[in-house]
Amino acid sequence: MSSRLILEPELLPLAVAAATRDDIEEMRRCLRGGDGARSSEEFERWDTALHHSFALATHNIVLIGVSQLLIDSRQQPIWGGLKKRTFNPELHREYCGEHEDIVDAIADRDPDSARTAMRTHLRHVRTTLLGDSA
Repeated sequence: MSSRLILEPELLPLAVAAATRDDIEEMRRCLRGGDGARSSEEFERWDTALHHSFALATHNIVLIGVSQLLIDSRQQPIWGGLKKRTFNPELHREYCGEHEDIVDAIADRDPDSARTAMRTHLRHVRTTLLGDSA
C-alpha cells in the first residue's frame, strides 16, 4: 500500500495529459465491470484492470512496468485474503464511486483532481485493509 500511495497518484497527471479517447473508454469499461461485480474476486479483477488502465493511459513503458509490479504484489495471498474479508456491498459502492471520481477527473483533463481522488481512494483502501493506524 505504501508503494501504491507514492506511485499511483503521481502517474495520474501523465495519464491526464496523454490519455486518448480509447484509453478513457477502457477506463469506463472497467468501471462498468467493477460496478457489476458480484463477488470479491470478480471486483478485484476489474479493480486491477482499472488501476492498470491508468498506467496504460500514460503511454510510458516505465510506468506501465511499475504498474505491472504493483499488480504482481497484489496477487500475493495476503492481499487477496484481506480484500475478501473486507468486501461487502457498502464498500463495493464506495470504491466504485471513488473510481468514478478518478476517471471523471481524467476525462475532464484535471490532473490535480485526479491525483487527489486517487489519494483519497487509496487511503480509504489502506484504512479498510489495515486499520486506522496504517
